[in-house]
Order: sequence, then structure tokens, then C-alpha cells
Amino acid sequence: MLSETAQALLRDMAEFEIIDCHEHLGPERNRVAAQVDVFTLFAHYTRGDLAVAGMSDAQYQSLFNRDIPLARRWAVFEPFWEQIRWGSYARAALLAAQRFYGADDINARTFEAISEAMQQANTPGLYDRVLRQACNIRTCLTQCGSTDLGGTPLLTPVMPLAYEMETWQALSRPPFEPNAAVRSLDDTLDAVRRYVVRVKAEGAVGLKMMSNPYKDPKREEALSAFESLRSGAVSRLPVPNPLRDYVVDQAISAAADNDLVVCVHTGYWGDFRLLDPLHMIPILQRHPRARFDIYHVGYPWVREALMLGKGFPNVWLNFCWTHIISQKFAMDALDEAIDLIPMNKLLAFGGDYGVPVEKVYGHLVMAREDVARVLARRIADGQMTAAQALALARQWFVENPKALYRLKA
Repeated sequence: MLSETAQALLRDMAEFEIIDCHEHLGPERNRVAAQVDVFTLFAHYTRGDLAVAGMSDAQYQSLFNRDIPLARRWAVFEPFWEQIRWGSYARAALLAAQRFYGADDINARTFEAISEAMQQANTPGLYDRVLRQACNIRTCLTQCGSTDLGGTPLLTPVMPLAYEMETWQALSRPPFEPNAAVRSLDDTLDAVRRYVVRVKAEGAVGLKMMSNPYKDPKREEALSAFESLRSGAVSRLPVPNPLRDYVVDQAISAAADNDLVVCVHTGYWGDFRLLDPLHMIPILQRHPRARFDIYHVGYPWVREALMLGKGFPNVWLNFCWTHIISQKFAMDALDEAIDLIPMNKLLAFGGDYGVPVEKVYGHLVMAREDVARVLARRIADGQMTAAQALALARQWFVENPKALYRLKA
């Protein structure tokens, strides 16, 4: 139950025209051209929870086979849904179904009506109705692999920083410039630099990498690895390898030279041992001019990520995805961050969704709740006034991402 103070903060925060600090949304034209039904709301992170609950991959894929009647697909889904419905991932879907499709729950009574309503709403203007009208989002920083986002100010591109370079075929034909004449390591670096300049000119504000283990970049070792691929001495380099270490390091320098933020996926995903935020420390030290946006507050290495924000002037901490990983975690992390981190270094929200744009709304509801609860407790404890708390919330949702990403006022 939200306190009266938290409810007042929520009402005021709803007036903010916020910056959504991370999505995977593609152009609206892709979504409205797609077939949708209730299972579109489970086309992203809930997939992981369903798998852990016991759903096979074949069962999951069958949910999106429109040749199978909707009721039969629901019968496959329902037992697993009952096991995951209390999680934070699921709550975002429930909130979206309620707000946009008039459903008080997602269950055997409502799934057909939700599907029909989604199909009727899947028309041009969907992004405006969800992102602008329902969420009061000014723009979403989105990574979908393209800067061609349909010309809408609702989407601002973030592009990949690293790419596959473990085979000669991939290295000689980089995906961002397949006609490049790559015959040497310097050709590779020139292609990367051209790419960085080009995507900035096309509107990109950041480049995204992963916090994998990287060794100190050494040009001679990179040259040797490059030549081993070019000559055919090896067919594939392992990951990590000296070539990747060196090229990624040079790409970070190019990002800094072009005033682009380096966005870093840290923590939770797959074998998350490879995504420890502490892998970034040598890179942060080598690149003091670069600005690093540390995603997901490093979950589950929360304190480690917080210490990056505590100790490095070139680090910002981004609460994207966190509120749907666990609301309790997000609140605990935010509360501790207030004690530790200068307030200009925190970014409150990023939905982190692709196809199910409606769930951005659900996630944002949860994020606002988390921020309101944390700040309301601080007000109740006499640590700040309501006006000070609201000013902090505005910083995190609006001013800090605008400043970090050099977004126009």
C-alpha cells in the first residue's frame, strides 16, 4: 500500500515528460505489420520465467503459431502462467492489459477479449498512444540495430559498439559496412571509426557494449590475431581474444572523440558470470574522457556497480530493466544509491522492451512506484522535504539523461 506521501509524489511525477533510458523498440511500422494477440505480451522477458517454470522451447514457440487456435495455445500457456504471475516480469504485462485493453486480469475469462482488443489497437499511432499519451515519454533511447526509426522523435537510436570478428568472413565484411575493403588491422579500425561518425550523423547518441572480460589491449597481439585469420592459419578466434580487446578499446576511443555515450550491459543475462560490472574497471581507467552508462545497476552485483558510480567520475548508473527484475531490489538499490552517489549520476528508468510496447507502460508504473516509496520514506524520516524529493525524481527521470546524452532541451 502506498503512503499518502508516496501517492502525492506519484501524481506529481506523472506530469514529468520523461526520458526512457533504454529500449529495444524498432520502428512502429514493424509492430503494426505484425500479428498480435495476448501472447505478444509474453514475447520478451517473461520467456525466461516460463522456461524456468518448466515450459519447453517448443511449447513457447507454439504460443506464437497463429495456425494453432488461440484457445489451444492458452491451454498450453495457462499452467505455466499460474507459476509466474506473481513475478515482476508478469506484473508489467498485467498492468498493460488493464490500462490498454480493459482487463482486470489475464486469465481464461479474458484472454480472447484481450487478443481482440490488441488486434484492433495495432494500428499506426500505437507508439504515440502508449509512449506519449499513456507514459508521457519524450523519447526512448532504443537499440534495435538501426538508425532508421521512422522519423519519430519518440525514438532515439543507440547502436552496437562491438560486432562479431572471430572469423575472417565476419571480419572482412563488417555488418555496418559490408563493402569495406578490409585487408589490414588499420582497415578494420578505419571502418569502425567511419561507422561511429556515420551513426552519430544519423542521430545515434550512444554505442552499446557488454561488460565481458577484456584484457589490456595490445596492438602487436591484435595484429597477430588478425593475420592468423587473414592467412587462414586459424578458422575462428576464441572469445575473448586480443583482436576483440584491441578493436573494442579503439571503438570506445572513437565514441569519446565523437561525444557518444558508451552504454554497458552488466549483470543478469545467460551466463551472467561473464557480465560482472567489475570487468569495466580497467576500461574506465583507460578512458577517462568517455562517458559510461552502466545498465541494470549490475544486478546481481549491485554494490559492485554502485561502487563504480561512487569511484569514477565518468560513470552513470542506469535503472533500466531493474524494476521488472525485482521491485524490491530496485528500491533497495536506489535507497543505497542516495547514500552513496551524487544525484546527477542516476537514471531512473528504461523499459528494455522490444515488440510488446504496451509493457513499457507497465514497467514505468512500477518504476514510479519504486521511486515514490523510496523518497516517501526519506521524507517521513525527516531527511528531505517533499519539494526536494520531487526535484530528485525529476533529475533521475528527466534532467540527468538529458545531460548525459546531450539531448536538446
